[in-house]
Amino acid sequence: MVQPFLQAWDLVVTSQLTIAAFVVLGASYALYRALLPKPFPGVPYDKAASNTIFGDLASFKKEGNGNFLDWVTRRAISHRTPLCQIFIPLQQPVLILSDYREAQDIFMRQTKIWDRSDWSIARLGAGLPHHHINMKTDDSWKSNRRLIQDLMSAPFLHNVAAPNLYESTQGLIQLWDAKARLAHGKPFSASKDIFHAALDAVLAFSFGDSFPHRALTPQVELVQAPGSGLIESSYLIQEPVVFEEAPLHETLMATLHVAVNIGQAINSMSPGLVSMWQKIEPLSTKMRSIRVRYIEQQITQAVERLEGRVLEEDLTSTKGLKSAVDLMVSREKRFSLKEGRAPNYQSNEMNDEVAGFVVAGHDTTSTTLLWALKFLTDNPQAQTKLRESLHKAHQAAGRENRMPNVEEIVKTSIPYLDAFNEEVLRCSCTIPSTSRQCSQDTIVLGHVVPKGTTMLILNAGPCITHPGHSISESIRSKSCQAAAKERGVREWDPRGIDQFDPERWLVSEGEHTSFDSTAGPTLAFGVGLRGCYGRKLAYLEMKIIMTLFVWNFEFMECPEELSSYDPVEELTRKPKMCYIRLKPLGHG
Repeated sequence: MVQPFLQAWDLVVTSQLTIAAFVVLGASYALYRALLPKPFPGVPYDKAASNTIFGDLASFKKEGNGNFLDWVTRRAISHRTPLCQIFIPLQQPVLILSDYREAQDIFMRQTKIWDRSDWSIARLGAGLPHHHINMKTDDSWKSNRRLIQDLMSAPFLHNVAAPNLYESTQGLIQLWDAKARLAHGKPFSASKDIFHAALDAVLAFSFGDSFPHRALTPQVELVQAPGSGLIESSYLIQEPVVFEEAPLHETLMATLHVAVNIGQAINSMSPGLVSMWQKIEPLSTKMRSIRVRYIEQQITQAVERLEGRVLEEDLTSTKGLKSAVDLMVSREKRFSLKEGRAPNYQSNEMNDEVAGFVVAGHDTTSTTLLWALKFLTDNPQAQTKLRESLHKAHQAAGRENRMPNVEEIVKTSIPYLDAFNEEVLRCSCTIPSTSRQCSQDTIVLGHVVPKGTTMLILNAGPCITHPGHSISESIRSKSCQAAAKERGVREWDPRGIDQFDPERWLVSEGEHTSFDSTAGPTLAFGVGLRGCYGRKLAYLEMKIIMTLFVWNFEFMECPEELSSYDPVEELTRKPKMCYIRLKPLGHG
């Protein structure tokens, strides 16, 4: 009796286990299917990526070389269509837009539909969560922006920013003069020198002379000291010289660490996890504490300098202000008087706006200058023409065997200099893309896009550095069509669009040549309400720095193995290497 019972029991258990196994397998398969990417209908994508819950991760790991946005640009080009999609693991598909006209329309005329994206905030917010760049376009964003609203005014740029930029660049000229003598015509890396010079420039603009630490000064002292500065030098002319590098003060290291944190988040498929780790990771915690503390000290000093400016009419003027933080503190005082409240100088928002100005201004400027040096070196005809244009425009400085002074540089219009700098911005792709997120269901190039979708809008690639796509006018947005009828369409000639050519920005009428900033598509700074706030400062920096570079040095060709254009993505898209061979020209 027992044996048949046990056999029956085993059968029941086996059947139940079998059923349970099928249920688990079925549920697992259903879950797997549910987690697979759900492509937007009609929008091109990689078929293989749609059949795995990891989406395009495998392709990125194999082909991306750690540079996510470069990989995105190549993917968009390969699809040969202005709109495609990629799959991020366990997330809604991300759209990639590579059409200048539609991008411009979204930036300028669809701001209520397309706002700052959660994608961007998760990545850029890793270092400065209270900065306006990490906010939706709401009252908080407007409140932050009004603190810095006059930093880009012409009086402040010319009277405060320009002299500080000029002085910092002179320090780099001094350093390169010393290095050129030691290098004897051999190449050396310019990356750290540009990095340090750009940091000093933005620190001088942000804090004036109240901030005691600089990055470039100890480098100059080290190279000029007898018996030091040079680490390695070969007898071969093509072999690079290696120079010693002086350590930076901890406040500078803390400032630079913000870009490190953001770069880690940008190149991660899970930026939220990266940000959470950075909040508790010992080094990031230490660097954040140092950064916040020294900015608080700078704000306190600015408040003390403000004490004499008590009348509202005093607070509306930039006269007497020596730095960006002076102006921001003055504006907060002015707003508090109008609103009948106590000023909040030491808010998280104030601290992050100051830090963001330093970090973003430093990283974007240094990266763009590195690309500019590569274009100068590899385009000797353009370099020669630029130098000739400078000498023609600054004849007094040439006669007196000196450098043009800051006032001469700022006030003198030189079309070829403007064209050269604009072409650097077009070709360098310092910021490869900008992201937006739609707040409602909408349509892009004939495709239905559901609310909450993230779209990466390319600042390079088709239309800008590669030939654009042929698109039927009927599928464009009505506002895009209307803008074309009203203002016409700007397009580059596809022949040579991938080449560095400043001439494309110049218009000749008889013997007169002028610079046309609207000659063709470019999105180096974005456009519209959420375009790059520091655009005017960036142009001023480029004008001053490139003038002094080309006036003082000839940038000679470097060996091919030291001239790679391979990029590395951090906060910005940098060249992996930037070597220069200098011939000092002895003009002052």
